[in-house]
Amino acid sequence: MSFPKKQETKTMAHSIKLIRVAILILMSVVTSACVSMDGHRSKYPDPDQRVDQLLLMYQQAREDGSTCREMWEIDHATLDCDRVLREAERLYAEFPNNERVLMTNASFSYESGRLDKAQYYLDQLLSHRGARPEAAVLRSHIALQQGNANLAIELLERQIMLAPDHSELREAQAAAYYLQGKYDAARIVLGVAGRLGADGWRLAYHHGLICEAEQRWEAACSHFQNALEQKPDYSPALARLIGLTEHEECRSMNYFDNRDPIDLAPANRGYIAQ
Repeated sequence: MSFPKKQETKTMAHSIKLIRVAILILMSVVTSACVSMDGHRSKYPDPDQRVDQLLLMYQQAREDGSTCREMWEIDHATLDCDRVLREAERLYAEFPNNERVLMTNASFSYESGRLDKAQYYLDQLLSHRGARPEAAVLRSHIALQQGNANLAIELLERQIMLAPDHSELREAQAAAYYLQGKYDAARIVLGVAGRLGADGWRLAYHHGLICEAEQRWEAACSHFQNALEQKPDYSPALARLIGLTEHEECRSMNYFDNRDPIDLAPANRGYIAQ
């Protein structure tokens, strides 16, 4: 049984979506993002309030269609992402044991492509006693990108013992099994994730990737179509489905009947699922 390609691994792991800062850390109502960082530090010395401010600025940028990775790579007129990262790192220097500060730095570092720094913050979080499922999922994703599926499975299994009801740990575990070519094991843990309440469209997408890796074209297209029926704007599933129309089994499906080709063009979205 052949191992999946690197891009397939990314697309499967990508739909885990836990790395989104807006989901990893709850945001509260904070002051206007126009307040200067220096003024904000003086007025709000509490680290949680300052994290909220950074997250608000970051979320506003995401709503404008930008990701931190894009803002680091190009000149961005409305948000200096380097400035946000520096402020997050300053918070870490002041509050090195604050878990929200650590998670925020890990998320920002990951989004900017600085995997080594993200890994550093996540390893600190995971060294603490107790369950840290969000940190474990993101850390496992980095391990998969580095080709270390064994490490990903090891840390996920440890966290599953501490947080057995966390469905996204199981989805991340399925991604690791998928990378190893252990498709039956991946299906089993996806079933557990479903019983724990994971979104059906994500599970359908994962199952589609597994079937595609097994060259079961009709089953793969059926799963991708199922994902799109539940979440019509999910462009990764649409891209896979369009790509598989080179196979007769998928061309004969009725998903593309009476659909405008323009509407079928996958949007150029960022790496993190919306």
